[in-house]
Amino acid sequence: MKHILVIYYSQTGQAKQVLDASLKPFSGNPAYSLHYHLVKPQQAFPYPWSYTQFFDAFPETVHGVPCGLEPLAIDESISYDLAVIAYQPWFLSICVPISSFLQTEQAGRVLKGVPVVTIINCRNMWLGAQEKMKQRLLDVKANLVGNITFVDRSANLISLVTVLAHVLKGTKDKYLGIFPKYGVSEQDILKGPEFGAIIKKNLESGSLENIQPELNAAGALDIRGNLLLMEGRGRALFPLYANYISKKGSAGSAQRRTRVRIFGIVLPTAILILSPVITILSRLAPLLARKKFGKEIAYYSQNTLRKSS
Repeated sequence: MKHILVIYYSQTGQAKQVLDASLKPFSGNPAYSLHYHLVKPQQAFPYPWSYTQFFDAFPETVHGVPCGLEPLAIDESISYDLAVIAYQPWFLSICVPISSFLQTEQAGRVLKGVPVVTIINCRNMWLGAQEKMKQRLLDVKANLVGNITFVDRSANLISLVTVLAHVLKGTKDKYLGIFPKYGVSEQDILKGPEFGAIIKKNLESGSLENIQPELNAAGALDIRGNLLLMEGRGRALFPLYANYISKKGSAGSAQRRTRVRIFGIVLPTAILILSPVITILSRLAPLLARKKFGKEIAYYSQNTLRKSS
């Protein structure tokens, strides 16, 4: 029997939905044992969030500050053949619960030397979070072999509205009768078993190291030129904004509330202003800097971490 360790975090249930779809080829198969573990913070993050709570989580998320977690009853006597980690990006970073787990001694014990497949469900921007995931997995000596993304395919500005309605109001259907339902479409979720079948085939043949190109060919990654450029700007600026807020106090402190509120206005406004401009630039980039743009797309389509210069 092959053992698959499944680590995930979900506030609304969508992570579990895409996870179950992707692991469907293993479900009910006596040759496989799936060990599901939901990561639970000791102090649960709210859903829906208040506006201040949502943006107050920004500095610690960007800096990777861990939160306290409920103990995970992982059977550490088992030698796992594969680990699957399902998570969501928060502010171009790994969501705090999964980031926190990856910094525990337990993660170092159970993931060391184990091949890992990550499954991301998100609005659209996941590149920066996956870069941090690569580093976290290197830190625990795990072997990232595959990445699968499930994204909201709405236009960037439309999904900005629907995600804020989703996280701040708990809206799960159409917003105001105008904007589409937020989240991953049912059609995309139905592709999950196709990705799982690729993983299963290669796990059985002992060739997990080579699955990403096959996953890519099946449509597992969504890399959009305009979002690649926008994320690049965000990853450069977010640590500066995070430091700006953190200097006034720790998470939840009244002393930094004004700066949190300022950031809560600046970020959506910046996306609103920059999104059309960057969309135009992304269409020009393959023409003006074809080689560099192609290299960036190729880099984010694989699982090794770029070496610092």
